Amino acid sequence: MKITHFFIVLVLGLIIISCSSNPQNSEHTEPNKDEEVDAIADTNIDTASTKDMLDTNVLIDKEASKDTLDVEPSISAIILVDEDPKPLNLGEIYQAIGYPSKAKEAGIEGSVVVSVLVGENGEYLKHKIITHAHPLLSDPVDLEVKNLRFTPAMKAGETVKVWIDLPFKFKLVN
Repeated sequence: MKITHFFIVLVLGLIIISCSSNPQNSEHTEPNKDEEVDAIADTNIDTASTKDMLDTNVLIDKEASKDTLDVEPSISAIILVDEDPKPLNLGEIYQAIGYPSKAKEAGIEGSVVVSVLVGENGEYLKHKIITHAHPLLSDPVDLEVKNLRFTPAMKAGETVKVWIDLPFKFKLVN
């Protein structure tokens, strides 16, 4: 945006300078009517072409904004938000996963960390397990995490897509 504003100011400044200076005459004289018409016609052409360039820049900016809204953030990107998404049904997911009986019988413990892409409306979009434990622990997490719901992340008063990391810890208690 700042570049667009700078460009607008620069072009308008050039138009004003070209309209106010007449390099052919070093002395100030009144132009005749034909010179005035030519100068006005030249100014209108410059203004029209400038308007076309500005419209193109605005169109490009609008398209870029539209595209960035639809673009999925990188899982490794650090996106600073005013408010992180919060899981609404994490307790239900923990309960659905439980402690897998085969893992419990085998004495398997560990942590599974899942990175979840939360949509602009707080919906689950996709996930990736970033810290694996034994498959007996990772597989149930992989199946159930799709059922998570969130409050949306907020940035500058608007909802945004963002990745959030959630740990699932499996520890046997004697």
